Amino acid sequence: MNPAKSQPAFNPDKFLARPAANSLRELLKAACAASDMDCGGFISSVLCGCRKRAHPIRKFSEYNILSPWRPTVLARFLLDLSVPALPESTPDLARMLLPPVVNRRFWRPTGFFRQPDEYAGFCSFPKEHWFFINGIATNADVARYNSAYLAHLFHRPVTVVNNATCSLPADLLECMIGKGLQFCDKTIMTEPAWRAAAAILEALNSEAIERVIVIAHSQGTIIMSNVLAVIGDALKSDLALEEEPKWHGFTKELMGKVETESQKALRNSLAHALWEFTRDQSAHVMDRLKKLEIFTFANCADKMRYLHATKPIPYMEHYANEFDWVARLGILSPLREGNEATIEIDGPLFEQKGEWGHLLNEHYLAPIDDFLYPGTGPYVREKDPFPPPGNGAAESRLYEYFHGKSAEAWHGEEH
Repeated sequence: MNPAKSQPAFNPDKFLARPAANSLRELLKAACAASDMDCGGFISSVLCGCRKRAHPIRKFSEYNILSPWRPTVLARFLLDLSVPALPESTPDLARMLLPPVVNRRFWRPTGFFRQPDEYAGFCSFPKEHWFFINGIATNADVARYNSAYLAHLFHRPVTVVNNATCSLPADLLECMIGKGLQFCDKTIMTEPAWRAAAAILEALNSEAIERVIVIAHSQGTIIMSNVLAVIGDALKSDLALEEEPKWHGFTKELMGKVETESQKALRNSLAHALWEFTRDQSAHVMDRLKKLEIFTFANCADKMRYLHATKPIPYMEHYANEFDWVARLGILSPLREGNEATIEIDGPLFEQKGEWGHLLNEHYLAPIDDFLYPGTGPYVREKDPFPPPGNGAAESRLYEYFHGKSAEAWHGEEH
């Protein structure tokens, strides 16, 4: 008997529908609620970090981008942050007629690069695939600081989904679209979310990969919430049951018209990945979803729900500093509580009480590093900066991956 025929039929009812999107009025209400902090202000909450102790700028700190001894890197960062650009591939005519330096300035599509592990290897942990989706105001140079620190801490190679900054105003507009406006018109969705969805789905579809870990920071959490929404919509769509052609018809409905060659390539990659993900029976879909683990820092999404109706799948954890204004737009929002909550995020929250700062390396990863692998002087933390939440919640699974460990190897151990 064919084993595939013994599996239960695909049942879309086992998966949750996409939550209703917040209106623009609710987005503004969430922003006002985030600003209602006990002390300090916006700049302090994002850039200043802990005020209780000072230490030198660390090797992987994002502040290194401001070094006067690397003027080219600094100039590139300031230009990327201030000169508006379009988050899409360069049009064919412009690519032929204009020099690359001009094209890069005005068209900045999402890119990918592979960060090697701590020992410059790309093939360690072949059964795992790690992704990092960066946040707002991050160009490739800053993303390299982030991914280098992740590779150093976890000893794994990391695929970076470089959500390239298109200037600060353009990034903020992308965040607004990602937080809700794409729900008003489903053909509207940011380019980084499409590219991240295609890459993550291909990893989930690979039989050689047993675990897909996504680390998302700031705007990257919005992108990841969109990825989950795309997967959820595909699972609920009637077009998921189609067998031919070998790409998911739902993508045509979702992405709308294809007007450029790069859009065609992206549409085809995503469509085939969605078809491959949903074409098998539900048991296989569940096996793929169980591979996915999501760890967010300063989660500012509005909606990030489990996809399964009764099970906490995919696995999610969230980390936030109490006075990080960006986190207060999402995971720490006062609007997340109550029967009429407009912010809906599933998974345990690990909160660093009394702390400021939004930068991934400087304000999130460094405190964890100092707790798990303390040094001397300012690099010692005796208490867990992100302790488990109450109600008998388990300790952080992310900690179990530090320094090349695996989650299974650390279960039941003291660390």
